[in-house]
Amino acid sequence: MKRAKLKKVKRVAKIIIIVFGIAMILIFIAIGTIRFINAKKNHISQPNGIQENIYVEIGGIEQYLQIRGEDKDNPVILWLHGGPGFPLTYLSSYYQKDLEANYTIACWEQRGCGRTYYQNSDNGELTIERLVADMDELVNYLCERFQRDKIIIMGQSWGTVLGMEYLNENPQKVAAYIGIGQVTDFKQGKIHAAQIAIQKSSDKDTLLLENYIQSFQKTGCIDELNVKELEQMILLSLKYLKGSGELSPMKQMYIAVTSPEFSWNDLKWFLTASNSENIINCQQELVEYMYFDFNVEKVSDEYSMPICFIQGETDWITPTDMAKSYYDNISANSKKFVVIDNAGHTPFMDNPEQFCNEVRQFLEKN
Repeated sequence: MKRAKLKKVKRVAKIIIIVFGIAMILIFIAIGTIRFINAKKNHISQPNGIQENIYVEIGGIEQYLQIRGEDKDNPVILWLHGGPGFPLTYLSSYYQKDLEANYTIACWEQRGCGRTYYQNSDNGELTIERLVADMDELVNYLCERFQRDKIIIMGQSWGTVLGMEYLNENPQKVAAYIGIGQVTDFKQGKIHAAQIAIQKSSDKDTLLLENYIQSFQKTGCIDELNVKELEQMILLSLKYLKGSGELSPMKQMYIAVTSPEFSWNDLKWFLTASNSENIINCQQELVEYMYFDFNVEKVSDEYSMPICFIQGETDWITPTDMAKSYYDNISANSKKFVVIDNAGHTPFMDNPEQFCNEVRQFLEKN
C-alpha cells in the first residue's frame, strides 16, 4: 500500500512538473511573440528617422544612450531619469511614442547605473559635479550631432535635481525645461506627505508616522539615515495617499518584459535598484545631495527659458502642492503648471497619452 501511494505521489508530482514546464514554455513563447509585435510596431522606418542604442564616451567612460525620433531635423529632448540610479529607458516605447513624430528623444543612463554601469569596469566618482559635467558633454554631443544651438531638457524626480543644476549653470544651451515630479525640498517633502497621511490614518498608524517623522527630522546626513524607517514612513504614507489611477507593479512588469528594449542587464539593475539599501549605498553621494542638500528655492527663482512642471495629482513622493508653491514664485520666459488627474509620481506611465499631449502643447507654444 505504501509503495502504491508513493508511486501515485511521484506520478502526480511528475505531472505537475510537466504541466508547469509546458506553462512556462507557453509563457515564454507568448512574451517573445508580444515583444516581436511591439518591435515591429515601434520600429522607426522614416527615411530621416533615427533609432539607436549606442554607447558614447562621456567623462572618460562609455555611457548608454537610446535615441529615437521620426525626423532627425526635429528639436532634441534629453530625458533625465529618476533615482538616483533608476533608469526606465526600456519602457520608453510605452510613454514617449506619441512624441517621436515631432521630437528626437535621447534617453541617457547616467554614470553608475543601468547599462552604463555594466559597460564599464570603473564608473568613477558619483557626485553632482561629475554628473553635471557629464551632462554638459552630452548636451554638446547632441547639439553638434543634430546641429542644434540648444536642446530641451526633460527630467523626472532625481532628473529634475540634475536638470535644475544644469540649466542654471548653462542656460544658453537649454531651449526649454520640463520637470516631471519636480523635487523642491526632498526631506521636507517626505515629512509633509507623512503629515498629510496622519490626517487620514488609523490611531496605530498615526503613532508610527509621528515617530518616523520625529526620527527623520533629526537626520542631517546620509550616515545618520535609518533607511528601513524612511522606507516604512514612505510606504505607510502612500497607504493613505496613493491614487487609484497609478500604474500597478504587475502592469509595469508586464510592460517591461514585453518591451523589445528590455534586456538581462535591465533586469539585473532593476533588482539592484529596487532594494533601498543597495541603491543608497551605491549612489551614496548623489542620494545625500538630493535628500539633504538640494533645495530648489536656493538654486534660482528666475529663468531665461520656458519652464513647465508636470505633476501627478497624487504625487506624494515629490508633493504636488510643494511644486506648485515654488512654481508660483518663479519668473520665466514663459511657464506652465500641469496636473495630471489620478496620476502619481510617474504621470508619464500612469497616463502617457495626456502626458505626451501636455508636453507637445507646451513646446509648440514656445
